[in-house]
Amino acid sequence: MDKEDGLFTTVVGSWPLSNNHENMLRVFTDLIQLGIDYPCYPQLLSMTHQFLSPLSKEIPQLEEINEKFYLYDDFEVPKQTCALEYGEFIVNFLNEHPALKASIKGTKACLTGPFTLTFEVILKNKIAEGLKPIIFEEPRAVMLDWVVDKFANIIKQIAAAYSDMGIDIISCDEPILGLLVGRKTLFHSEDFIINTINKAISGIKGLSSVHVCGRISPNLRDLLLKTNVKILDHEFSTNEQNFKIFEKKHFQETDKFLALGTVESKFAPMDTKKVEDYVESVNFLKGYIKKGIEQYGRENLIIKPDCGFYPLKVFGEKDGYEIAIKKVKNMVLALNEIK
Repeated sequence: MDKEDGLFTTVVGSWPLSNNHENMLRVFTDLIQLGIDYPCYPQLLSMTHQFLSPLSKEIPQLEEINEKFYLYDDFEVPKQTCALEYGEFIVNFLNEHPALKASIKGTKACLTGPFTLTFEVILKNKIAEGLKPIIFEEPRAVMLDWVVDKFANIIKQIAAAYSDMGIDIISCDEPILGLLVGRKTLFHSEDFIINTINKAISGIKGLSSVHVCGRISPNLRDLLLKTNVKILDHEFSTNEQNFKIFEKKHFQETDKFLALGTVESKFAPMDTKKVEDYVESVNFLKGYIKKGIEQYGRENLIIKPDCGFYPLKVFGEKDGYEIAIKKVKNMVLALNEIK
């Protein structure tokens, strides 16, 4: 994709609905009909369980107990690639709905990155020996280079398979990197993190993306700019300080895009507010997007929500989904009016 194709819309992935096929059909249809250029398959379950649960059935040393994951020993990377049903959902949906397929520019898939996955894996037995917990109460797999590396190989397999299915944008979601890379880098060298991300995305033929939530430190920004990732995807609506972190020069004369978080995706209910009160107006979003265009250049930008909408489940599925979908609708309308 060339820079002249910039300023398109996409979403991060998660939605505040129960995990079933009917809801996946509902969300994906709504996204296309609202005018999202690159709809992502609807992620309706925990981003870590989505991959760790099937892996625990393929890796004998990885066990799921009460929705927690424990690694007991060294393991082989499974030959069987897991979690492909989400990419297959996209392929089957578009084959069955050619008119909807004709109305979009392409598709997106979201994968959970190796650092975020291993952050959720608790170490047990000998592989935990000598490791002093930092941040958490027990040693985690993210502390060991060789475990993270093996998970990068696992994600590489899935990403390559999705790429072979024809999915255009494949995101390696790494929200935990905002915690691991600040003024200092925890557990690993910067070179290891760069090489690990590059390995995870190395099978992607289209656009690779990395999504990191929260405030981005200058160190993390520079690290991500050194990777082979094509799209840097971040929150800006909730974390406006990120406008001071990224500059136009970071994307000029490169093949990288900045995915600009444009609507808030996580907030608490307030008794005094109605559904509409949580939704940014089209006029407000036009001003916000224009700010991004002025600062970064329209050719370098992708417009999307801050993060996934799963946190809106606190509103209940009916109101949570209504809030989320209205935000997306206004985001698309605002960009269309600017164009």
